[in-house]
Amino acid sequence: MRVDPITMQVIRNALVSAAEEMRVALVKTAHNPLIYEVQDFAVGLLTTHGEMLAEGTSLPLFLACLPATIENGLKKYGSDGFKPGDIVVANDPYTTGTHISDTAIYMPIFYWGELVAFSANMAHWADVGGKSPGGWCPDSTDVHQEGMLFPHLKLYEEGRLNETLMDFILANTRFPQLVRGDLGAQIAACRTGGLRYVTLCEKHGAETVRDAMEFVFDQSEALMRRLIRAMPDGEWSAESCLDHDGVEKTRRRKIRVTVRIQRDELIVDFTGTDETASGPVNLPLIGARAAAEIAIKSVTVPHEPSNAGYGRPLKVISPPHTLTNPSRPAPCDSFGYAALLIIDLVSEALSNAVPDRCPAGEYMLFGGWLYRSDPRFGKPFIYIDPVCGGGGALPFDDGADGLIFHGDGDAPNTPVEVAETRYPVRIDRYEFHSEEYGIGKFRGGLGTIRDYRVVTDNIYIQIANEQTVCRPHGLQGGHPGGINRLVVWPGKKKEQVLTERIAHFGPFNTDEVISCRTAGGAGCGDPLERDPDRVRWEVLNELLTSEKAKEYYGVIIRTGEEGEPIVNRETTEAYRAALRVR
Repeated sequence: MRVDPITMQVIRNALVSAAEEMRVALVKTAHNPLIYEVQDFAVGLLTTHGEMLAEGTSLPLFLACLPATIENGLKKYGSDGFKPGDIVVANDPYTTGTHISDTAIYMPIFYWGELVAFSANMAHWADVGGKSPGGWCPDSTDVHQEGMLFPHLKLYEEGRLNETLMDFILANTRFPQLVRGDLGAQIAACRTGGLRYVTLCEKHGAETVRDAMEFVFDQSEALMRRLIRAMPDGEWSAESCLDHDGVEKTRRRKIRVTVRIQRDELIVDFTGTDETASGPVNLPLIGARAAAEIAIKSVTVPHEPSNAGYGRPLKVISPPHTLTNPSRPAPCDSFGYAALLIIDLVSEALSNAVPDRCPAGEYMLFGGWLYRSDPRFGKPFIYIDPVCGGGGALPFDDGADGLIFHGDGDAPNTPVEVAETRYPVRIDRYEFHSEEYGIGKFRGGLGTIRDYRVVTDNIYIQIANEQTVCRPHGLQGGHPGGINRLVVWPGKKKEQVLTERIAHFGPFNTDEVISCRTAGGAGCGDPLERDPDRVRWEVLNELLTSEKAKEYYGVIIRTGEEGEPIVNRETTEAYRAALRVR
């Protein structure tokens, strides 16, 4: 059945709107600020084969893992194994792509007795009962240490709640009220998507909706193939290392990416990547493909809503038993470091083909958990807060200042007001970190400094940072980015700079401070080509001193009559010329 272009576009936009309504439902009903403020989740509508139809504004990495999640559910149950009213819970990293805390909830959508689509979401639970509070185990040595595994289990079967499974979940989490509330919010989001999809079928017919989206898939695939065909054929590689795997803490872990462009097909090959790690930095193949998809789409069609068609020209190769294709029961809880590094490396490799589109490396992942799990010392709580840092410079502009890592898209972090209201902390300082970034014609984005003052006793932290040793890569002569630091008890005799990932550190008592200092991104282009007016603006806004302006960029700044910085252009040109011939 052929669908006219207007109807096709109406249906496409209606599905995007439905997915966005799913997102709103989840945000409005969740209990944990990690979901309703930080928005650590993804929502989408998918075909009966697990192809992405439409997504809400949410985490790119989760979105790219939802199709494989549904596909693996179909492998278990078959399309005939789903009934109206079923709701499935899944978090097995080897079938969902990330780690156990990221729990997928999905439901089949039926119209007149026929399975027509799936409504799905994935969200980070506050705790999944692993060996460390907060659903994150930086030193796990197998996946079973990381928490409860749900291998696509039916939480609801034909509309009836599986009370035994629900009781099991709540008995095995340290924060049952939070988990129960967020689980209910995920179910509400799925049902919202199902209702909107059925309404669309009632208006246009299920066959018309299906045919319209097949047309959209074909269009998207054709566009992506056309964009790939416009790139030069070739093969380019990039590699970098993770600081360590959380267990063998003196050993760097290498990821190597080779990008091949062959006519209208793009291949990402992880051959040369290190073998499976002892610690939890392993990334299941589903997640490795998802990270590659994010990088490629951001370079080709960044502003278009995603759907299954864009991924069709992409092939991923990853040898088994490696960091990017581990085998059960290898631990995966710190998967995010590998995923984010893959995004950077694919972009770095592609910069050889399309140098005008690819950013330099970013600050990577930096997060902190503050918690109290022992009720003897007060009410238990868990505060999970990803900290913003600097984005990599672009070939045409500076990197983004104070932005969340790119695997999380445009997700915010926890607002100061919410943190201070919900948790026993005070945010003493939240400002740009202007000392750790890569210079270039366009500089890396600035990181941030966020200081948490504890206002009660017996608080512990988990430390989730990367690139404390290995720096993000620069491009086209730009300098590498900075490194991340976590400073505890700053200014005190017992001050420490922590670079390891630690599951249980403390205790911290009243008035003691934890300072997160994230890195800036890497630079792009020769620093001596930076616009002097940009340098002047940074000096004016106290992001740079006059001395650093000269050292970094060869720009000579003098002070005007009213104390304002002024570029001495003739001296600057002469000084830069002298630097170039050295």
